[in-house]
Amino acid sequence: MFYFSFVDGRKVLKSDLLGEIEHFFTTRDLCLFAKEADMSDNRKLVEDYLGMKMATNQPIHGNHIEKVINDQFFYDNTDGLFLEKGQAAFMNFGDCVPIILYSNGVGGIIHAGWRGTASDIAKIAIQKLVNEYHQKAQNIKAVIGPAICMNCYEVGTGVYEQLFKTVADHSNGFLAENGKYFVGLKDINKQQLKECGVEQIDVCPYCTACGEKLFYSYRFEKTGYRHSAVLKL
Repeated sequence: MFYFSFVDGRKVLKSDLLGEIEHFFTTRDLCLFAKEADMSDNRKLVEDYLGMKMATNQPIHGNHIEKVINDQFFYDNTDGLFLEKGQAAFMNFGDCVPIILYSNGVGGIIHAGWRGTASDIAKIAIQKLVNEYHQKAQNIKAVIGPAICMNCYEVGTGVYEQLFKTVADHSNGFLAENGKYFVGLKDINKQQLKECGVEQIDVCPYCTACGEKLFYSYRFEKTGYRHSAVLKL
């Protein structure tokens, strides 16, 4: 279950599924990246709170995942970062799906936009945790953060069909009516994780585009401001 907490008086969102590790999703109260403004003071505030420097990435909406190396804090052309004990990272999002994964001292942040979802980034992340980090899928905890909801995300038939192919069960995350097509990326990523054997999944109920306007939405605001997923192990 998701709940609100605070970092230096700024509202953030956490999941009790990951209660044993430091993690959160920022809201508009604590922006870590914006194209229009320098957010280095906010990043320093978070690093002071965590007690360590954070790694980050430049996403390309693909499925490439990097292992964070000590003293290397920027990873270009990647949409996933894996961490081990003594490391921290953050990743920025507009409407795309942030996924935090954790199992037995290993964790990661995944950036799953529609292209990353269509290219199975969540499945690839689980396969890496199982094959390279020797984790069991049923022990992996997955937290799917705030992202655009299905009601707000109309797509073309090509995108719809690409995403449709990524899962066997289409009960959730797909809606086609009156010649229009809608997808729920949170639901689709959840189904991908389930089909990989992940059993412990918490899905954030908040949409970045509608509702309480707690987060930034590139699709509806055309803003360069982002909210972030933060993880420390």
